Amino acid sequence: MSISSEEITTGITNDYIGAMCSDFRRYKLKCSQERVSRETGYSREMVSKFERGKVSNTIIFLWYIKMGIFNWVPARMWEGWGGYGRV
Repeated sequence: MSISSEEITTGITNDYIGAMCSDFRRYKLKCSQERVSRETGYSREMVSKFERGKVSNTIIFLWYIKMGIFNWVPARMWEGWGGYGRV
């Protein structure tokens, strides 16, 4: 059984991903956007825009993955992509 790209992306928004990353950084890692900025090479303003869903940035998202976001956020949150945080 194959899954269409529409099924994969339904409900996924930059706001949703950014909100989860922001919460992970603040509540689990307890670190600043400045740290993310230093470690990714992007400005703190770009990190802020990413966390607010204003921009999409694969490198910044990969930083959150490297830091363990998939271990922190329950799998069920990634399955439905809805009903989380500020979205």
